[in-house]
Amino acid sequence: MSVFGKLLYKFYFQPKSKQVLIKKFGGKANYLSMLTAEQEMKFYALNELTIESNFNSNGKFKINFLTGDNLIHQTLFCTYSFFKFLTWEQSSDFSVYYYSDGTLSSETIDILNVKFPQINIVGIDETMLVIRKNLPNESFPYLNKKIDTLPLFKKLAFTHVGNTGLSTFFDSDMLFLKKPVAFLRWLQEEGGISSNAFCIQDVVRSYSYTNSEILKLYPKQVEHNINSGMYSIHSENMNFEFIEKLIREFHNNFGSRYYMEQLITAIILEKAKKLFIAPQLEYIVLPNDEQIQNQKGTLHHYVNESKRLYFQESWKKQMC
Repeated sequence: MSVFGKLLYKFYFQPKSKQVLIKKFGGKANYLSMLTAEQEMKFYALNELTIESNFNSNGKFKINFLTGDNLIHQTLFCTYSFFKFLTWEQSSDFSVYYYSDGTLSSETIDILNVKFPQINIVGIDETMLVIRKNLPNESFPYLNKKIDTLPLFKKLAFTHVGNTGLSTFFDSDMLFLKKPVAFLRWLQEEGGISSNAFCIQDVVRSYSYTNSEILKLYPKQVEHNINSGMYSIHSENMNFEFIEKLIREFHNNFGSRYYMEQLITAIILEKAKKLFIAPQLEYIVLPNDEQIQNQKGTLHHYVNESKRLYFQESWKKQMC
């Protein structure tokens, strides 16, 4: 970017974007209140929160998070909320992995190791060694570029590269409100079959590309509005040669767009022989105020405007 471009971004586009963000959350007072509430959540997560559960490194069902210093409080509360509703015996079937997005500091890792020793921490250096070994830049230039420039692609790559077997991904900004019966049943009855997969539905079609653009490059059609905030797939089905091809073709034909990762994840999931789609009224993306205040559903994924009540109310309800 030129010097002029940088100045234009700093003094025009960045402030304008901030104004739009503040307006989206109900004005400056509400926005500042939300930020204050988030800091309270972060302090509680790192200093007061305890997770009394029997998950361990030998658990057959692997749950993965991508996290960093700006997300760790959300990651911890999502972890807490999931195991809150499981019995001691049920929780023993799970292992939990926190993959650093590159911002997880040594200070935070030290806190996690002391307070939550049953959580496996995977550092960024360890992950990048696996990436370089299995996805060399000369063979996967587009995917590597996206990993460097679009953080969402770390969700797609970090937890699957070099791994096999069933792997579940959770976004950090989610909370479970009760036992996820449908998900647990799927794990026990169908998760062991390598051709099966699990996902949740988005509230709208959030793929950044139009249907006509997608059809030009993937004529089979993407049938469902899939949200990549929670899904399970056998890692060996993450065909990275195919993913590299998709990234290259979408990038070269229509440019890079924010939700490209979600589109590619949806394509991979729909290629499963049997895809289980969780009930949308139970696994809720973008819960509204009434759903949040009355704790309706099984899972809330707090995207966009729902983050206000997430920080101001929802995590506190977990303590009740």
